[in-house]
Amino acid sequence: MQNNNSQATTLSGALKYIDKAAVQRGMASVTEYRATSVGLDIIHGKGPVAPMRQFPQHYLRRDGADYSTGNSKEVEGFGFSDDVLIIGTHGTSHVDALCHIFCNGTMCGGYSADEVSSTGSKKLGAETIPSIVTRAIVIDAVPEGEDWLAPGVAIHAADLQAMLDAKNIVPAPGDALIVRTGWVEFSRAGNQSKFSAPGLSADTVEWIRHHKFSILGADNIAVEVGPSETPGTALPLHSSLMHQDGLLFIELLDLSSVKGKVAVVYFKSLKNCWWNGKSSCANAHVLVIFTY
Repeated sequence: MQNNNSQATTLSGALKYIDKAAVQRGMASVTEYRATSVGLDIIHGKGPVAPMRQFPQHYLRRDGADYSTGNSKEVEGFGFSDDVLIIGTHGTSHVDALCHIFCNGTMCGGYSADEVSSTGSKKLGAETIPSIVTRAIVIDAVPEGEDWLAPGVAIHAADLQAMLDAKNIVPAPGDALIVRTGWVEFSRAGNQSKFSAPGLSADTVEWIRHHKFSILGADNIAVEVGPSETPGTALPLHSSLMHQDGLLFIELLDLSSVKGKVAVVYFKSLKNCWWNGKSSCANAHVLVIFTY
C-alpha cells in the first residue's frame, strides 16, 4: 500500500496477510473456551478519552416517570423506555478506518484527503473493515508488581521480542499484536496525563513490518507512545504503518483481563455496520473477542 494506487482497499492493506493458515492458527490457539470482550464499558460522562474528545452521553427519551406523571400512557397494557447514545467514535474502544489519518494531504493508498468530508469518507471508510478471525499475540508490557507503565514510557522492539522469546512465541503473517500498557487503569484511578501515554516506540515499526502483523491494538489513546520520540513526526507508527502499509489500529481496549499474560489467543471482530465513518466503535459496531 506504500505507492499511490487508485484501487487500494482495506483488504489490500495488512489484512491481506490473514489467509487460511492465519485463521487456522487462531482457532488452534483455543485451549479452554473463555470468551472475553475487550471493549470498554460505555458510561455517561466517563472515559477514558483523549483530551480533545467528548465523553459518551446517554439519555432516556422515555422512562417510567413519563408514565407515572401521565406524560405518556400505556397502550393496551404496553409501555416502554427508550434511550439515546451520543458518542465520538474515537471516544471509546474503536478500530481506526484507513481513511482516519492524512500525511501531506493524502490518506492510505494515496487517496486525497478531500475524499473525506463532513458527511463521511468516499474511500476506505469503516464499512470496508470486514469481519476478522485470526490469531492474536497478547503482551502485557507492564512489569510484574506494577499496575501500569508511567506516561511517556516507550515499549521498544527489543522489549517485545524478549517477552515473546521467554514464552517461545513466534509471530506469523496475519497475526494481530495486542499490547497492554495499563493506561486504562491509570485513567480509571483518577490520573490525568493529557496526550502523554505509554506505548510502542517508533523503533517497533520495522519489527512489526518484518513479522507482517495485520492489526495493532493497545489500551491507550493511540497505541504508540506519546509524546512522539521522533522530532517532526507526531505519530510515527500511524504515519508509517497505517498510512503506508494499511495496518489497522485498535485503540482504547480494556485489557485488564489479560494482566500478567504473554500469550496467543483467538481474535474475532464482527463487521462494521456504519457507513462512511473514519473509525468504528468496538462496543457499538465491532465486537472484539479473545478466546483462550
